[in-house]
Amino acid sequence: MGSHDTITAEVAAKVERVRSLAGEGEGSAEALAALVKETTELINTVKGTGSVKVKKELQESLLEAVKIPAQTREEPQAEADAPATTAVVRAQTQDVSEIADYGPLLALGIQRVKEAAVDSWEKGRGVGEVLLSLRLNTLDKDLDPDLGGRTHVSKTGATNLYGAVVAGLPAEGEDEDSDAVRAKIKSIQSDASLSLRTLVPEYVRGLDIVPAPEDEKGTAKFEAERARFHNAAAMFAAEKYADKPFSEKVFDYYEALGKPLPRLTRAEKARQDRALKAKRRAELEAAVAAGDITAEQAEASLNPQPEPEEIRKKTAKKARTTLMDLVEDAKTIEDPKAKEKRLRELAAILTDVRREIRNNLPKDADGEDQE
Repeated sequence: MGSHDTITAEVAAKVERVRSLAGEGEGSAEALAALVKETTELINTVKGTGSVKVKKELQESLLEAVKIPAQTREEPQAEADAPATTAVVRAQTQDVSEIADYGPLLALGIQRVKEAAVDSWEKGRGVGEVLLSLRLNTLDKDLDPDLGGRTHVSKTGATNLYGAVVAGLPAEGEDEDSDAVRAKIKSIQSDASLSLRTLVPEYVRGLDIVPAPEDEKGTAKFEAERARFHNAAAMFAAEKYADKPFSEKVFDYYEALGKPLPRLTRAEKARQDRALKAKRRAELEAAVAAGDITAEQAEASLNPQPEPEEIRKKTAKKARTTLMDLVEDAKTIEDPKAKEKRLRELAAILTDVRREIRNNLPKDADGEDQE
């Protein structure tokens, strides 16, 4: 990678070529889009101190080069002997097709959105890999790696990671790069969390890939990774499981103990869901055509709404989990007075909830709460 000055010079040359192509009209749209993409990729190679400012300036110069000022039109002379005048005719833009240079700008915008999405996802996956390692090094109550991230310790480890990032940043407004981190931390956290739904099945499947005999270092790492799951290996140690892939032993073991892991990556799960929905839709359409059900019944079957009771149960479960997490967090507070204060605050919440419940319980004839 070159220095900022070197990259700036290269970008400047490309920008001039972009300016030239943009002025040639629709016939050069494909070449223009390709050059914009190439120039954008070059701009994104700028790294290091001050990179945010440099990239912003280079991107602005590229965008300015893509834009071509709208052609002006002359108003007809009111009288033959009147002096010649030229005025720009302005009117409210009614449709996107009237936007000057809409095609090139659309091409540039599409490319920028795609690059931003891919870059964000790759960075999120990188964070997810760290979180996966934290989970592998955290043992749950069964002394298994907490691959599902269900334990309070795993959750705290992830929370501490993001908290440490924000805590280490200078005050807002003092550094552009730091402000960018602060603004994107929630998005990165979301991308990292989603990436784990792919990283976990990929990791477990990797336990089936045996290194070459001559790869001593790889073999040692492979055996160490498998050793983490000695409980799964023990459960399926019988001869009848001899041909069962090690990954399936791990998946089945975790499911048997009530802590199932995703067996498919996010992409695989999406493809599976689409295929199942397409098959189901075809079946329902055939039933509608045969007169067995109505179109409305078919749609309701294809997109069923959850029952209110099911929603209530999920909400209650989530509330209980959140409360227990708060209690576990309070237990980790070292200062006795601060811990007592936190626990009393939680107890007060419970008291308020219980009071509200009592106030809304039905009364029997004697005015007593019904059990």
